[in-house]
Amino acid sequence: MTADTLATASTRPTRLAADSAIVADSLLNICRPQIKRSVDDYSTCIGEGLAALSSAGNIALATGTLDRIIHSDPSLILLGHPLAHALGYAVRSTPATATALLSECDDRYQSGCYHGLLQRYFDARMGMPIAQSVLVAPCDGLRGTREQFRLFDCLHGTGHGLMMYHRYDANAALRDCDRLLSDWDQRSCYSGVFMENNMGARMQFFGEGKYGMHRHATPADGVVLFNPKDLRYPCDAIPDRYRHECYELQADLILPATKQDYGKAAAICDQAGAAELVKVCYVGLGRNASGAAAFQYAGILKRCDRASEFGRPYCYKGAVRHLAYAPNELPRGIAFCRSLPEGEGRAQCWDGIGLQVSGFFTDLPSRARACESDHPGDFAACEEGAGVKASGASGVRELPHL
Repeated sequence: MTADTLATASTRPTRLAADSAIVADSLLNICRPQIKRSVDDYSTCIGEGLAALSSAGNIALATGTLDRIIHSDPSLILLGHPLAHALGYAVRSTPATATALLSECDDRYQSGCYHGLLQRYFDARMGMPIAQSVLVAPCDGLRGTREQFRLFDCLHGTGHGLMMYHRYDANAALRDCDRLLSDWDQRSCYSGVFMENNMGARMQFFGEGKYGMHRHATPADGVVLFNPKDLRYPCDAIPDRYRHECYELQADLILPATKQDYGKAAAICDQAGAAELVKVCYVGLGRNASGAAAFQYAGILKRCDRASEFGRPYCYKGAVRHLAYAPNELPRGIAFCRSLPEGEGRAQCWDGIGLQVSGFFTDLPSRARACESDHPGDFAACEEGAGVKASGASGVRELPHL
């Protein structure tokens, strides 16, 4: 581990991203025979090939190769995020090089490259104290730029990494998140902590593939990730300050526990307590609906329509935030909102678009332009979500991204 904290991948790629088509064809030829054994073996083979590229600093080439592979074999689309995690985790970095290497990642595949790289950065320091300078080094280099979206992903990835460092002790990881300087930084980190908790729980309790939940630390003795008798755990067992981000991701555990029954999952969200916690639980349900439907609108609506009347609009809101996860995906999210009938569901959908926009752009004029619509109600809801005008809402607002 000590050697890993001192070693780093090259910050100057040695191969062009334009080589991705040739590399993808070669990797598929090598790995396709593995599918006869299992999808896990097939995806592991691909992941190891991508990791070999990124570990040498050729991160853009590895990501481009993943693009080509999924284009050639669309059955792998739902494994895009864990495969991007894998190529990020293969990259060794130091406080001096982490920001430069992170800048080679991008938001494709729900930013898995960022998350994996930061997991490795903190995992390599397990058992050593984390100085404040080490904690903030990867993300501080992204401040003061237009890369607000990358800053969130970096802070969120820090939460993932801290969970690995603390061997899934969420309370210890959250305390380290609290060492970050602003409330927004801290909450961005909390979201990574709870996402990593859920990934570990799904690996441990639901057998979601040795590769789908790859290269994660082993939970420490006594750490409880999941309680099958209380599907609101750990959200109902932590201080109030952390519950918003926890419930926003709790559907990741509720759905496999209910065998993907969105009606049963909705009933558990309805028991979250305070109205704001019920709402964000449904936001997480919507994010899962979008993923399970492979971004198809009909599949999203089928799942969200199992929600209660109160929760359904927030399910749409979570779905659109997944559809429009990155700036280049905004048109896909906007098209979904426009497909909805007038009412609270459509308004919450546009509010979700606004929340995403607030993370893409730091200045209010750019946010207003991104919200432009020929429908006044849509525009107003988007502006409110983007923080262009006062909301009048109380309590904690969601972070820009999931």
